[in-house]
Amino acid sequence: MPTDTFHLYSYFCSSCCQRIIIAAHLKGIPLEYTYIDLGTKAHTTDEYKESNPSASVPTLVVTSASGEKIIIRQSMTILDYFEESFPDTSPLLPRGLQERVQVRDLVNIIAIDTQPTTNSRIVQRVEGIRESNEDRDKFVKQAFTDGFQAYESLLVKQGGEGIYSFGDAVSMADVVLVPTVDQALLYRMDLDFVPNLKRIHSTLKELEAFKAADWRNQGDTPEKFRVQDA
Repeated sequence: MPTDTFHLYSYFCSSCCQRIIIAAHLKGIPLEYTYIDLGTKAHTTDEYKESNPSASVPTLVVTSASGEKIIIRQSMTILDYFEESFPDTSPLLPRGLQERVQVRDLVNIIAIDTQPTTNSRIVQRVEGIRESNEDRDKFVKQAFTDGFQAYESLLVKQGGEGIYSFGDAVSMADVVLVPTVDQALLYRMDLDFVPNLKRIHSTLKELEAFKAADWRNQGDTPEKFRVQDA
């Protein structure tokens, strides 16, 4: 078990925060939470920006037993920190160099090409150009479509035979994929055009770590969005 403490500044529907929660559950890293309400612009306060000048979430504060603190402000850096700190617990990257490169290619199709262009900060700017929801939705859906088609193509080229994005073990590619697909589904996207990606997403959503990170089931999720028990 980790001896450090891990304090996550999070927002319920942030796909980047969702990545961290998934990885923490997979690796057995206990998280303490402070919820930053982006709707009320809590991320833009001077106090919060002192810790995270990007005025974004997540922010992770790691405190050692001696009281030394490390502040990590980018989700992919946090994932790398988790992997390097706890490489033997639910490893998210394969051991072989070639296999790691293949996983990282999948990761970056989502983390670099797709998610940043569909981030709410960017989407709001697109909407604001002509005050058009139609412009916003067209832009976002095209960004998701391009990214998911590239991901699907790579899955096919890599074999596409495994349970998950890369073989039969959950990888970092899965950790970044699911929150972005969840985001696309909020725009009512039909994923039939990427059947392997759709299958993998559905399979991953049945795993406990991914259920725990679902945006509808966070401590700050408004009641109207919460998953209701049957």
